[in-house]
Amino acid sequence: MTDPAMPIIRPMTLAELLDRSIGLYRQNFLKFIGIFAIPYIPLMLIQSGLTFFASTSVLNGISRDPANPFSPDMINAMMGSLVFVFIQFILVNGVATAALTRAVANNYTGKPVGILDSYRTLSTSWLRLILALVIVFFLVIFLLIWSFIPCVGWFSGPGILFFIGLVVTPLIAPIVSLEKMGVFSSLRRAWDLARTRFWWLMGMAFVLTLLGQLIVTGPVYLLNFILGAVLSSFSGTMEQQLAITSIIQTLITMSMSLLYIPLQLTVMTVVYFDLRARSEGLDLAMQMSGDTGSENENISLPEISNKSSMPLITGIDIGRFALLSLAGIAIYALIVSVFFLIGMAALGA
Repeated sequence: MTDPAMPIIRPMTLAELLDRSIGLYRQNFLKFIGIFAIPYIPLMLIQSGLTFFASTSVLNGISRDPANPFSPDMINAMMGSLVFVFIQFILVNGVATAALTRAVANNYTGKPVGILDSYRTLSTSWLRLILALVIVFFLVIFLLIWSFIPCVGWFSGPGILFFIGLVVTPLIAPIVSLEKMGVFSSLRRAWDLARTRFWWLMGMAFVLTLLGQLIVTGPVYLLNFILGAVLSSFSGTMEQQLAITSIIQTLITMSMSLLYIPLQLTVMTVVYFDLRARSEGLDLAMQMSGDTGSENENISLPEISNKSSMPLITGIDIGRFALLSLAGIAIYALIVSVFFLIGMAALGA
């Protein structure tokens, strides 16, 4: 028998998927934000302090010696910022992302976990997630170089980059967190699973990108513009202006990111379940097992083979990447043309 408390996992339309994801996010709003906030807020505040310290060091160095503004304090602050970027990558992109993904999956399947419980059940998934993201980073660098190769690189590189950045990479977190696979197997798994619904997932990524612009980028730019206008009439010293700007910008960015990133992870985790329900019958497998465990335990999904029967890349994939590259080039040309016409109109006026 199936568990009556377990929600029905089935293939969904885009509207249904977004509705269920937003509903799940709203029901667990404070929990999901709290999981992500544990490492994120302290690290953001420390990073803001280091940035302010580096900026004031540069200003002091310029006032003392314009020809050589690089003081030991500035170099120390910059090195400290680099170290904290690395620490933030591990704790936020690795530990917090893995914990939040597992919490989303547990709550989605009717096995809610608390904030601290989501961290206690991580095991080594956060480490595998970090290693997978590092591999993706170097792969992206290679693809950027590949994109400059005439003809073959121009028509395939941008499309592959879009696909990896917008679809494959976001799927890595739920795969690593919920499936017992190695790092390279998880990467291949994300690649294969993403290809099962190529254009649908690109559409989903486009919707999420627009949502991110509305929730994070737009408000941040607007509030920073207002902040600049307000501070232009501020009569304090340059150090005071830097301190105020650094604090307010950090609070703005932190608040917007805390709202959006848990929502993005929630959507991509639900997308993961939807893909498996469509391509692997996960919904039927879970209903037939009828045992997802008791509350406050890890979700248990049916095992799959680590070996993929699909070729790494097919002719259909190459055609899709070429179309995606052409679409990206066309959109870029359109944006440049619009800005050019606006500039010409402004000059004519």
